[in-house]
Amino acid sequence: MINLLPPSLKQKLALEHQKNVVMILGFTILVPLICLTLLLLSIKTYISAEVNSQKIASEQAQKISQTPEFVKFGETIKNGNALLLQLKSFYKRQIYISNALHLISGINRPENLYFTSLDLHQTQSLAFKVTIAGFSQSREDLLVFQKNIQQKKEIENLVFSPESWINPSRTPFYLTFEIKQ
Repeated sequence: MINLLPPSLKQKLALEHQKNVVMILGFTILVPLICLTLLLLSIKTYISAEVNSQKIASEQAQKISQTPEFVKFGETIKNGNALLLQLKSFYKRQIYISNALHLISGINRPENLYFTSLDLHQTQSLAFKVTIAGFSQSREDLLVFQKNIQQKKEIENLVFSPESWINPSRTPFYLTFEIKQ
């Protein structure tokens, strides 16, 4: 195809064509930028509104927390928590005598061995010191009882009095030991 237009008109048409391309490209770039700007502006507005509402809620909570009733209630809660901590530490340090009695009653005793007295008291190390007095029909029964006590891992510092081993029959005995829990 032959273009019969004069060169000045050709330049004018080429310039118009370039203007149209630039305008189309400008709109293609400008419209998304405007949309992005509007989106960011709406996000900023939403965040600002949320921050303001949180400030108002915080101020209201501070006003409520400064009332005398709330301050008194807070002190009551602190005192209650302190009491609970004291109770918790008290119960952690507690050793139950029933456990010690259960352990003592669980020691196998020969038939001819009898207790005449049993004394339990708590030591500083949170253990029980046990003192038992009694008598045995024979020294052999007393030896079996000693062996049975030594098999219990909770029992420490087992001591029989020297007099416990003197008589071969109708042997009175006296022993002490500690129960660790």
